[in-house]
Amino acid sequence: MKAAGMGAFALCMAGAAAQAETVIRFAHMNGQTHFVHSEAIALAERVHERSGGEVRIEVFPSGQLGESSQIVEQMSFGADLMGQVQAGNLADYLPDFSILVYPFMYDGIGDVERLVGSDLVAGLNEGVLQSNLRVMCYLHYGTRDLYTRNREVRSPADSKDMSIRVQPVTIYTQMVEQVMGGAPTPIPWPEVYSALAQGVIDAAEAPPLSILDQRHYEHARYLIQTNHIQDVVPLVISASQFDALSPASQEVLQTETAAACAAMSAASIASYETGIEELRANGMTIIGDVDRAAFAENAGLIAASFPEWTPGLYDRARAILDAE
Repeated sequence: MKAAGMGAFALCMAGAAAQAETVIRFAHMNGQTHFVHSEAIALAERVHERSGGEVRIEVFPSGQLGESSQIVEQMSFGADLMGQVQAGNLADYLPDFSILVYPFMYDGIGDVERLVGSDLVAGLNEGVLQSNLRVMCYLHYGTRDLYTRNREVRSPADSKDMSIRVQPVTIYTQMVEQVMGGAPTPIPWPEVYSALAQGVIDAAEAPPLSILDQRHYEHARYLIQTNHIQDVVPLVISASQFDALSPASQEVLQTETAAACAAMSAASIASYETGIEELRANGMTIIGDVDRAAFAENAGLIAASFPEWTPGLYDRARAILDAE
């Protein structure tokens, strides 16, 4: 009887251990060949091992769980989700987040690191916690360029009146209107391939690796090196999901997501020139002689489109970047 009792106790303990496992779904919009996906898989393996099986991450690529804006909304409601989303998605909850992807804001990766590590961004992270969104880390997603079906672009005059696919967030729609003189056309990312093929849009904008990942070069002839945005994106989790973990697992998840962001950033930075060459090899014409100064001059008009920003936000960000 005693042995049987101990056996039953062991079964109960095994059941409790199984119930203690926390499953977190990692959602992103990229394909399975993209560095975000490969690093998310590696993250899942490290977290499961280091947490002693308490945390299991399941990775869902290609928008399987919805658009980034939908994922963020579910996180805010406490869903068992984390993922690489867009700064603009967080701007729906705290408008100042749009400053992270302000067009022509950065001169290089050093500027990106300086702003992300500043008190300004620390305050943004704190503020969005009120919407149950916890920013785990930031990564450099890519240097965004314009690409077109059949039009050469070297200045704002060349992109005037073009229908350009954008994310459905203000910083991007205003960039197309104010900087490029085009018509912003929000289309879900998985549908951009067919929109280019059918001529629903004239152009889109993304980092070279994303163009390769989605094979957009099959229906876009020109890649214009506008380098208009250094795409700083957050890796976010539902704050209530994070808070429900044990302190030890919280530390593991925070440490390993930071490592994942660093690895993704390194892959992103390394991918730009190789991505350009691969797009060239796939038939795209690369236009490098772009009048970026003309585009950048127009970019100054965008700040006026954000009356909801904290007063002086743009100037504060510029001061951080201009400081020695």
